[in-house]
Amino acid sequence: MKFKNIFAVLLFCSLGIEIAIGQEQVNYKWWDPSKNSFPAIEGQAWPNDLAHPYDRFPAKAEHQLREVVWNKSQESAGLLLRFMSNTSQIQVRYKVKGKLAFEHMPATGVSGVDLYALDKAGKWRWAGVTYEFGDTITYHYQALGINQEREYYLYLPLYNKVSWLEIGVPDRAEFKPLPARNKDLVVIYGTSIAQGGCASRPGMAWTAILGRRLKRPVVNLGFSSNGLLEKPVIDLMCGLHARIFILDCLPNMMSLPEDTVRARLIDAIHTLQSKKPVVPVLIVEHADANMNLMDSTLDKNFKRMNVLAKSVFAELRSKGVRRIYFLSAEKIGLDQESSVDGSHPNDFGMERYANAYAHCIRDIFKQ
Repeated sequence: MKFKNIFAVLLFCSLGIEIAIGQEQVNYKWWDPSKNSFPAIEGQAWPNDLAHPYDRFPAKAEHQLREVVWNKSQESAGLLLRFMSNTSQIQVRYKVKGKLAFEHMPATGVSGVDLYALDKAGKWRWAGVTYEFGDTITYHYQALGINQEREYYLYLPLYNKVSWLEIGVPDRAEFKPLPARNKDLVVIYGTSIAQGGCASRPGMAWTAILGRRLKRPVVNLGFSSNGLLEKPVIDLMCGLHARIFILDCLPNMMSLPEDTVRARLIDAIHTLQSKKPVVPVLIVEHADANMNLMDSTLDKNFKRMNVLAKSVFAELRSKGVRRIYFLSAEKIGLDQESSVDGSHPNDFGMERYANAYAHCIRDIFKQ
């Protein structure tokens, strides 16, 4: 009987210690990237001319773009924050303005954030997380290691507009924001697929994976249902310090007359090359054409766009146009397990996109 009482006391004391530790108060210091002394939001190619802190286009573009494109440019797809820290835990709190999730895409992709880090060996590591979606969204990263300084990448929501955002670390932890890289940009003009649909989280969008593969800054100009090779967007791209321009708009152009698609593709290439003659331009096929869907009408339209794009590429090359390149649907390699709905890639499809792009771009950069 006495043994049982002693055991009960010891157990109670042990639980008490655990509860006390679990309830230990941690004081945090908070950083607001939008109020930083230097541009720290990467993926913004016009950081000094913004209507809102997390926009992708400059304020002057509002009157140059169609209203729907301007509105979608306020969604934070492709934006990321880089910082150095030796912290063992990180909290992120923020608010968004739109719907948290879609029918075919989870809240973690539409409205969530995503944390990666580079270790001392230069390898990428991903951080698991606990999160809560509400009026204010909170992400809490724990047990990251004590006094292990790393370079962190925090990817912002793919399909929502960020009202405000703060990153917090314990008071005693070191924290150093890193400046946004704004030279030798990989500039991508595309559709919902480039914007990130339907990745399960922001770091799994193919544009984000590509940035990590190449270790280069990426500007994501993907606009759901509105990647249409429009002249105002192309003109804005011409002002960027680009290392490569990527045109991946065919999935949104199937409803346009073929003559219009042909003219827009040729005009986009000529405009970019007239302003940036040494910057390569990569034309990309409609990758969904490789899946051979049972929906024969959809599959036929996918392939029709690709036949047109190939003919434009061949025509321009025959006329002596150089510094243009072509990425085929076959090289991207989507299959029947690569998509959520026959149009948008899942995480497996995103990985295939990124791998194909990385291989193609590395070959281009060697030339």
